[in-house]
Amino acid sequence: MDLRYSGNFHLVRPYGNESGTGWGIGEGVVTGERLSGTTQWSNQPARRGDGVMLPNARGVILTPDAAEVIFDLTGRTVFIERNGEEVGRQLLTVTFESENHQYAWLNNTVCVGDGLIDPVALTARIEVFTLTSEV
Repeated sequence: MDLRYSGNFHLVRPYGNESGTGWGIGEGVVTGERLSGTTQWSNQPARRGDGVMLPNARGVILTPDAAEVIFDLTGRTVFIERNGEEVGRQLLTVTFESENHQYAWLNNTVCVGDGLIDPVALTARIEVFTLTSEV
């Protein structure tokens, strides 16, 4: 998933410390072997007192065959220094839902996302992996 905010990301910290709430909308492209398309999404993260963001993003992927796949991203974004620049390291739980029979396999699949956010460009690159139960 390649995501970018379209417009500003808004963050309020009303309690005199780093904790607060954010909001933003965006778009992007999803490219994968079994799922691809364009996406529109919104994110309403919480921010902890230590500056860690708690993403709460939901969106829709519009596939080339006109299917709609809803996704939900939650987890942690920890800001670290990498190559002299600050980036947001993301660890996410990712779920999908679709009524289209070609994507119904996603309805019972839990995925993890591993990504990076560029806090200046307001872009994110997230690799999504399916989890397979062996129980």
